[in-house]
Amino acid sequence: MKKTAAVLAMTGALSLGVAAPAFAGGNCGYRTSCTSLSNGTLSIFLSSSSTIDNTLSIVVSYKKTGGGTVSARFGRTYNGSNAWGGWFNQSSGTTKSTTWTNGYSVSGCKSAVGLMEVSGQQTFQTPPVTSC
Repeated sequence: MKKTAAVLAMTGALSLGVAAPAFAGGNCGYRTSCTSLSNGTLSIFLSSSSTIDNTLSIVVSYKKTGGGTVSARFGRTYNGSNAWGGWFNQSSGTTKSTTWTNGYSVSGCKSAVGLMEVSGQQTFQTPPVTSC
């Protein structure tokens, strides 16, 4: 029984997409990192839609492909601090996102991590992404 529980715990951690190291800006493309969860994909993208020179916007999104409706909120970790968006409900077949405009400074090549806190569950995270 203990062995079964340990295997299930490890399998669960793998299916939640525990963060892997970033490479060439991100693991899902240029300036994009993502992780597969059991009912969708959590992503962070550094967008050039900023309004101030030498900054990028941070966009965290979740494409929900299965399961029931959840109450969640997005966050991001960058430069030693967390920021959180508001709570929302999300059902299967939808994509939700939150944007922090001008939230990322290009200088310094620091990593950012996308977060999603799901009410009654846990906080999920993306692998880190950088602008370099």
